[in-house]
Amino acid sequence: MNRLLAPTPLLLAACALVGRADPSAKTPVAVRSHNANDVDVYLLCGDTHPQWLGTVPKQGVAEYAISRERRICAPGLNFFLVVRTQEKGYWVGPLRGVQPSSYVELVIEKYAGLSTADMQDVSR
Repeated sequence: MNRLLAPTPLLLAACALVGRADPSAKTPVAVRSHNANDVDVYLLCGDTHPQWLGTVPKQGVAEYAISRERRICAPGLNFFLVVRTQEKGYWVGPLRGVQPSSYVELVIEKYAGLSTADMQDVSR
């Protein structure tokens, strides 16, 4: 039994050194729009506390970041998209478990109601 426990401290030390993300790091958000209009992008915790991230130009791209404070959201993070010429809004989400090592890709479709947000863990 002691032979099984002997390598445990070494294994724990090795795990501690392997790819730990800085918990204060911002989580990147890449946005790609296929929409024929400019789209305002908001980030919300659940359905409260909207934060304007920026405007994505028609059929353009943008990059934003989610701060540590915004990542901590029990109901999950939602994006709210407002198509400027239509003055209509569309929900995308929720995303749960966003980490410093996460990468979020938001794709705004021609019909903004079909837009998607996908989260990947880049530490793996």
